[in-house]
Amino acid sequence: MKKLYILLSTGVLSLIWFGAASATTYVNPNGRTTLNLSEKGNNRSGFYFTKVGNREFLGNIQITSSEGAVGSYYYNGTFKDSATGPGRKIVCSGDITIVRRQVGRSSQLGSEVTWKVKGGENCPSLGQTFKVNLVESLPRPNGSGDYTSSNSNTWLTETAGSATWPAWRVTSRDGELNCRKTPNGAIKQVYRADRDTIAAELRGGNAITMANGQPWLLTRQGCYVRANSQYVQPVSMPQ
Repeated sequence: MKKLYILLSTGVLSLIWFGAASATTYVNPNGRTTLNLSEKGNNRSGFYFTKVGNREFLGNIQITSSEGAVGSYYYNGTFKDSATGPGRKIVCSGDITIVRRQVGRSSQLGSEVTWKVKGGENCPSLGQTFKVNLVESLPRPNGSGDYTSSNSNTWLTETAGSATWPAWRVTSRDGELNCRKTPNGAIKQVYRADRDTIAAELRGGNAITMANGQPWLLTRQGCYVRANSQYVQPVSMPQ
């Protein structure tokens, strides 16, 4: 197994409730490995896509135990994946370990993921171990401070590929942010920095809409907020 590309998420995205320590997405610097880890509830599981050469694999992960330590959190479980598309049947399975911790002295979260391949059918990597270091894929605005679909769709889904980052907070100077029925339209409600987390509407995957050259974020409440760092910033999901 020469190359390993992972996409891991936690089920039907539109059903996720964005509370404390719920789920987040991690990515490596070159963007070829992405992992979405659920950290909420007792049934911690997920899925991943792996590309090895010209074959793609679809796999499932079941977290069986977790344990906190100083500055880190450990998850242990099992995985099983199968090759998709034409070609001979390939199945690989084994153990997986995920360690969540802060990256260096920064406040950015990272995860170290280790796959130990122990079984399967026609599995080319039997007996091998693979380790990948990732960081949380929080969107970064462009030079104008705007969050667009190209820099904000960093959340991975099982069926729709990349989607808009799910959770945002108010950063406007007065601590309030108008949410409008349409971009630049009438005010429907007001979000407050000391009270609200803004949840993006993800049923369509992309929650960013352009209007008069400006990006707007569609929320679960069916209204739009200006998608600019002066008004909103993405929230780190494991809180």
